[in-house]
Amino acid sequence: MATITFATPENWGKAEGFGCATQRFAGVWQDPVAYENDLQGYVLTGTYEEILKAATEIKESHIAIVFFGNAGGENAFLQKLQAILGCPMVGGGAAFTTKPGLVTGGGQAAVLVVEDARYTFETVTQCVHRELLDECTLVLEDPRTILSINGQDAAAYLKEKKAAFGIPETDFEHITLTDSLGVNAHLSLVGGKIKSGRDVHETMYLRRVPHEEVTETVRKFYDDPGAIVFGCAGLGGILDEIPKTPSLGMFLFGEVCTVDGKAEFGNLMLSKLRIHKK
Repeated sequence: MATITFATPENWGKAEGFGCATQRFAGVWQDPVAYENDLQGYVLTGTYEEILKAATEIKESHIAIVFFGNAGGENAFLQKLQAILGCPMVGGGAAFTTKPGLVTGGGQAAVLVVEDARYTFETVTQCVHRELLDECTLVLEDPRTILSINGQDAAAYLKEKKAAFGIPETDFEHITLTDSLGVNAHLSLVGGKIKSGRDVHETMYLRRVPHEEVTETVRKFYDDPGAIVFGCAGLGGILDEIPKTPSLGMFLFGEVCTVDGKAEFGNLMLSKLRIHKK
């Protein structure tokens, strides 16, 4: 029997089962809260290397729920894990205050690989930043540090684009960069350089979400009885109100998104898992 458990960081020590820390819950839930199901599968914990090695022993998988302990390198790990398991993936990065690694096992990641033919599994991903503003060519210092965008200093480029919409320079939630799959990056300005919460590519797309659309879009996505919903804490921070939802909804530090069969770690995204008995 699989018990998938979530708790805020201050209550993570009380959580039992497989899960991670969440910044907050959508709706009103006890803390910790458990999603109990008789799913059959395997729990893999530890370092990325240990998890990948254990995954090679699994003969069949229908869905993988992946939680990250804020160790970095999430995109590369997901690509390797999906190459081994070949199944859709969902999940996200654990919230933390001063202590990272608030996932089952306390390692770099925790993975629940479900092998259960009695159920069907559906993953849904949504990017709320629907408005395409620009196609961007990036010069990178490393996969998460952007030096320039379309030949302009990255910080100056973003400042200029935000000013055109009256978005404050410090606001990195209403406007962002998105990859070709529609999976966002959450940017920030650190030491004069633009940093990303996920790996970015040399070609990305600048997208915006009007503030008046955010709360209703998020509410509709969470309004899904029986689903487990992984939203971004960055989106949670710009909501006019936290949605009252019948689903079990979290606000994590990054989301695992499956788009066109490909799993990616992203930010400022909405992702969820539906489980259906056959």
